[in-house]
Amino acid sequence: MKKLVEGKIALVTGGGAGMGACDCWKFAEEGAKGILIVDLNVDDAEKVAKEIMAQYPECKCVAVKCNVAKEADVDHCFEVLDQEFGTLDILVNNAGITNKIPFDEMTLEHWNLTYSINITGAFLFAQRAMRIMKAKGYGRIINMSSIAGHVGGLTSGVDYATTKGAMLTLTKSVAKQGAAYGVTCNSIAPGNIKTAMEKVFGSDWDPMAVPMHRLGEPEDISDVVLFLASDMSRYMTGCCLNVNGGLFMQ
Repeated sequence: MKKLVEGKIALVTGGGAGMGACDCWKFAEEGAKGILIVDLNVDDAEKVAKEIMAQYPECKCVAVKCNVAKEADVDHCFEVLDQEFGTLDILVNNAGITNKIPFDEMTLEHWNLTYSINITGAFLFAQRAMRIMKAKGYGRIINMSSIAGHVGGLTSGVDYATTKGAMLTLTKSVAKQGAAYGVTCNSIAPGNIKTAMEKVFGSDWDPMAVPMHRLGEPEDISDVVLFLASDMSRYMTGCCLNVNGGLFMQ
């Protein structure tokens, strides 16, 4: 039986750890031909790449160091992509940062930093991916939003919540740009997931506040990423899938 992303080339930002690394493993398991693993911490990305190729030698993985907010770094990623794979089928905009800085203490520097990584980075990668995907008449762009993008930030910073709301609108706008060319763009809004971000919030993460009485696992998100990356979601675009154990229902 054909695997869900068999023969596809994927690019995952923030792919060196957490949900991004889980996405890379999921793509390899489901037949991806190649994955460009993008992360500011290239050591983490290289570790994920080596471990995946040890288990799935048919999936070529290449790690690239990148600050997603820097246009030159993003362009370098696509140069490597072209050299190593020559095309792109799936983009996962997963890279992001968060904080717990109170609203009245937040500086413009904090605000701009979060926007540059969470939104400008997603814009730069989506734009360059769209150029490739439109030309080939196929593509899947998946943006990582957050429950905070729907309900606002309380435990998370206002800057983080605002960028995740902006991600929802970016997704719809990109979806409209790509729809006629066979390119879909959808987003996922996770709730409380066991990743490095959990450590930022500490005791604020209460499993009993979630109707399912547990925090999410990275694989809970990656399974949905896989769905959106596959042809099972072929008639969906501009959507946001809420994956939060029932914490936010829409």
